[in-house]
Amino acid sequence: MIGGGKKYRSVLYKILDIVFIGTLLAAVLVFFVFFFAMVNNGVPDETAWKYALGSTLFLVLAWFVGPVLIIQLLIERTVLKPIKGMTKRLERMSEGDLDTPLEIEGDYEIKTLGEAFERMRLSLRALIRRLKKYES
Repeated sequence: MIGGGKKYRSVLYKILDIVFIGTLLAAVLVFFVFFFAMVNNGVPDETAWKYALGSTLFLVLAWFVGPVLIIQLLIERTVLKPIKGMTKRLERMSEGDLDTPLEIEGDYEIKTLGEAFERMRLSLRALIRRLKKYES
């Protein structure tokens, strides 16, 4: 097994971890800004605490969680899905199936990667045929 049995996480989840940490830091900052702004304008601490907490939760949900979920969906569909499909076909290739062409999907970078693998498949197939012909 590649990696010595170490469990790998998707790049998407690593990105989401970074976004989550950033969201928490932003939420703390927003909370304190709201809280101290209200306290400085004469709002009692308890009331300021409630409104700051409610405002922070609303902003976090509206401005961070929603977009993060949309970004996650877009990354899964446009990056990870084509890579996973290509990986399955490359696994078959590594097992000796050099006759099945790679179906190349995705945007520029993913498509370029797929085209490079397809050229490699064709080169390997031609090389193996020449070797078999040479051995005969």
